[in-house]
Amino acid sequence: MKKTMIQTLIGMMALCLMSACSGNDEDGVDPINSNGAHTYDITLEGGGKFSGEVPKEVMGTYNAVMFVEYNEEIDGELLTGLLFETGKFQFGVGLSLDDNDQPSIVGNGPGLVFGEWGTEDKYRPAGPVSMTLENYKEHNISMYGEEATAASYTLTFQGDFKLGDEGEEVAVTGEIVIAAP
Repeated sequence: MKKTMIQTLIGMMALCLMSACSGNDEDGVDPINSNGAHTYDITLEGGGKFSGEVPKEVMGTYNAVMFVEYNEEIDGELLTGLLFETGKFQFGVGLSLDDNDQPSIVGNGPGLVFGEWGTEDKYRPAGPVSMTLENYKEHNISMYGEEATAASYTLTFQGDFKLGDEGEEVAVTGEIVIAAP
């Protein structure tokens, strides 16, 4: 009896280890940012920089889920969400996606907003922003009993941004990587 129980426990532990070590490698390709973190790297002309890593999951709760949903006003897909590193950095996105999943800023919406955590003034576009979305993949998720579509991607951008209403325009280049949920 003791031997059977020990064998059962060892078998269960082996199953747990195998399932924990087997990643999601669909078609032999690792999911975006398999280290489990979102990253940001934004450089401002003149030396300012925001750079860091945010875990995609903390104690079973997902950080920075980027949602994709149909928007009637723009008659297309809208990519929205927030990424923040508490005490350090905040980033917000609200972008329209075309048929090729490439982003653009619609209307007067800020589209991209970033800056220091906890301050009112954030950097916003001060003109056209060049953006590219790579490694874009949609994921069906369930949150609080509701079904939703989230996205993982790498967003690169460059353009002139302005800090708040009174700030000087500054050239900015950036890359945001949102890991798969």
